[in-house]
Amino acid sequence: MLTIRMDANLTRSLAREARRRRKTKSEVAREILAAGLGMEQVDLVAQEARRQSLLVGRRRSEREALEFIEQAADTLRSQ
Repeated sequence: MLTIRMDANLTRSLAREARRRRKTKSEVAREILAAGLGMEQVDLVAQEARRQSLLVGRRRSEREALEFIEQAADTLRSQ
């Protein structure tokens, strides 16, 4: 995690760009930083997928929902 301070003009520009792209400010900031550092978009997608997977894996409600879906799918397959 990284925290940065930005002036009001930069904050507004980031918010405007995030709305334009229909993404969060964090997503847009990551994309802009990655582009500036020469990273490929594919890397960003893979990193975000891993990050979300780790977040979801820690939530009991998410695990329970996934277990339910798997059980329901198994039930449908056996019919």
